[in-house]
Amino acid sequence: MTIQLSCPWCTDEVTFTIDEADEELVCSNCSTRMDFAPDPGVTYELLYASVA
Repeated sequence: MTIQLSCPWCTDEVTFTIDEADEELVCSNCSTRMDFAPDPGVTYELLYASVA
């Protein structure tokens, strides 16, 4: 599955691939891998809380 998100590392809106087996999001632009949580609110916190 893929989703559009703003990558905090690329600072651009790009496609992320969800690797459900490893529970990770993978940026299609910079290949940064980060934790994925099935709850959208938790995923947002994992992506942006540490960058802000």
